[in-house]
Amino acid sequence: MKYKRYISIILFALIFVSSVNAQRYLDNAIRRPDDNRNKVRLGLRAGVNISDLTSATGLDIWNGLAFFDIDKNYIGFTDTRSKLGYNFGLTAQAKIWNRWYAQASLIYTTKGYELKSQDVEINAVANYVQLPIEMIYKYPIKEVDLLVSGGLFLGVGVYGMTNFHDHYGEGGLPRKFHDPLQKPYINEELGVYNLIGCDHTVHGAGVYWADEDDTFLSDGTYRIDGGIQVGLGFEYKSFQFMFNYQYSLTYLYNYDYDFSNRYVERVHGDNPISPTDPKYNLYYNDKGEPYRTSWEYFGMDKMTSPRHHTLMFTVSFFFDKFKHGMKL
Repeated sequence: MKYKRYISIILFALIFVSSVNAQRYLDNAIRRPDDNRNKVRLGLRAGVNISDLTSATGLDIWNGLAFFDIDKNYIGFTDTRSKLGYNFGLTAQAKIWNRWYAQASLIYTTKGYELKSQDVEINAVANYVQLPIEMIYKYPIKEVDLLVSGGLFLGVGVYGMTNFHDHYGEGGLPRKFHDPLQKPYINEELGVYNLIGCDHTVHGAGVYWADEDDTFLSDGTYRIDGGIQVGLGFEYKSFQFMFNYQYSLTYLYNYDYDFSNRYVERVHGDNPISPTDPKYNLYYNDKGEPYRTSWEYFGMDKMTSPRHHTLMFTVSFFFDKFKHGMKL
């Protein structure tokens, strides 16, 4: 009977020591990420985006319109509205040195903007496959790590639709058309004026009031999106919470894009218009050459091409299990 009691005491002691060591190991593994040295953490991430364009100036001309005030000063669109989107994908984190970590993600993210101004509505969606790469500095406070990050991102546009709707003249029967215009005019004696310029070649005469196009298949739209990213956040156990701001260094629309074929080939086919034709001045400049852009058509200076900028909130979950990652 004694040996059974001794065996019971030994087994109890072994179980107690094992449980204490296991609890200590788990506490250290979950409480602090210090055992992430020379290890890679893999995880999933998802979140929401708030995106917009850096400027709406010139966006009306890009869409074939030009708005002027009573003094013939160009006013254009004033501002776009931000658009809500989302992002999701994979993420990986590796310790580099001391409290510095490298983190890279492969995500699907949505951007875009909305506009409602001067009887015009635009709803643009641009979706990308994106690779953000950033350096993260972790500052430990008890069970939480505060994070400060900075890095770069590169994306490729894969899908998007842009809807354009012009409500001009909707209240009248027959509906009033925009007049082709190179410069605004006001004739008080005759009581006639035109302060809204229209380049009919942009959307086409048959579809001008409502147009829908694939965002990245539209001429002059950049499919490549890249820029800088900064962020703040914190980590708790296997979870990471981040606020990131992305600023695109590439343009969404290239205001320098050459649309010469739009004024000759698309409008008149292979036969240039005769200088004696009344429509000659609508499609050719003073030198008798075809225009390249709507800015040349309206006789105005080109504006700065717009970029995306995006605020992102993401939650990541790393598959740490007990050892907080995999050994390199």
